[in-house]
Amino acid sequence: MMQEQSAELIRFPIDRRVTLVRSAAQELLELNGEPANVYWRSMAARLLRELIDQGKGMDDARIEVLRFFEAVQAEFRRTADADRSLMPA
Repeated sequence: MMQEQSAELIRFPIDRRVTLVRSAAQELLELNGEPANVYWRSMAARLLRELIDQGKGMDDARIEVLRFFEAVQAEFRRTADADRSLMPA
């Protein structure tokens, strides 16, 4: 007799999705002022909906979106550091 097994799907955290983090950072670097704010608000809302649709609670989903924002900020710093290293002394 075979025993039925169940599996739990564990989603990869959005702040670890390097391609998503880098594309968001690049988009935000190219925008200024209100267009950047609109882009970020729509991205955050989309990610929040996605996480809630996947079964995350509101508080956990918000925390994950904040971590994504921190990852985007870290990408800004990484990009700025790389740009500075290319500048002549």
